[in-house]
Amino acid sequence: MKSVKIIGGGFSGLWSALLLLKRGYDVDLIETNYIGYGASSKAAGILSFQLPENILNISLRSVELYNSLGNNILHWYDSIWIPRNEEYQCALNILRYLNNKGFKAEIIEENEVDGFLLDSNGLLISQPTVDIGKAINELSRSIVNNGGRILNNDNNKKYDIVIYTNGPWIENDLKLNGLIKYKCQAYSVEGKQINKIIEDDIMEFYYVPESSHRAIIGNGKRVLINNPEDGFLTDNSEVYSILSKLAKKYKEAFHMYPISSWSAPCLTTCDGYPIVGKISNNNYALSGLNGAGLTLSAGLSEVLVKIIEGELEQPEFLDPLRFKKRCKNIIEIFDNICINRK
Repeated sequence: MKSVKIIGGGFSGLWSALLLLKRGYDVDLIETNYIGYGASSKAAGILSFQLPENILNISLRSVELYNSLGNNILHWYDSIWIPRNEEYQCALNILRYLNNKGFKAEIIEENEVDGFLLDSNGLLISQPTVDIGKAINELSRSIVNNGGRILNNDNNKKYDIVIYTNGPWIENDLKLNGLIKYKCQAYSVEGKQINKIIEDDIMEFYYVPESSHRAIIGNGKRVLINNPEDGFLTDNSEVYSILSKLAKKYKEAFHMYPISSWSAPCLTTCDGYPIVGKISNNNYALSGLNGAGLTLSAGLSEVLVKIIEGELEQPEFLDPLRFKKRCKNIIEIFDNICINRK
């Protein structure tokens, strides 16, 4: 039985640990803080389908894996998606892809949906959110029940395989080109809510309902950081700007007010695609999920396991060694849904 050390107890580490345990590996998951530390426990909860087609299937596989946890982990909403005009045809391709997979996805014909005004082309997609707390607890419980160990340190134990899933902290252990640390941030607001997810790429905001009176909002603003811990420093200056944008489409937003905010360090790459695969000898990495960690971590963990097992050749567009130099521009995988790297 091969021994595996997984460094980092976010969703990528949790899923990698569980999937390897089910393949018969002896797994230690090392997290020096607490499980979910970093961006995993601070995600807005959306499993996004607004992705390039070549990685959308990974998001759909993540849905299946989260659903396999049971315990009402997933909650489904209708999602109003307003893509940028130059990406509308690509958005229609995603709509057709989702329809072919049996998901609800359609063009919005009306100018108003549940009080939300549309002045641009919009799509309506059935889309899930994840109960973050339940998912972390269920994954942790399943790891232990399958014989895995969740530890604060490895006591200098020797392992056959080491996997780095520690997000923006990965640069403390590895020297890889093409990685960029930045801050992700969101806000909780109260008031009368619309029971739909809203992702407006033109006005640059998103909205995720939590209850009839509370929601999470954000604008995807990205701020470069030098140290991962700097990502936890919140900035409340954007919340009223986001509410103002939302109020132009949904009048009830005039009466919403912020109650809390949170932020976390995120990691992306020069091309916006994650790094998944072998880096040297028996060392592997799964990182750079750039704000899409919840969406992609489960499916990409399965990809990583198949690479380790020799069932899948290294996909070039996910190769951790594909970058030859550093870069400074923050690109997320959501930024251009028309790009399909191979």
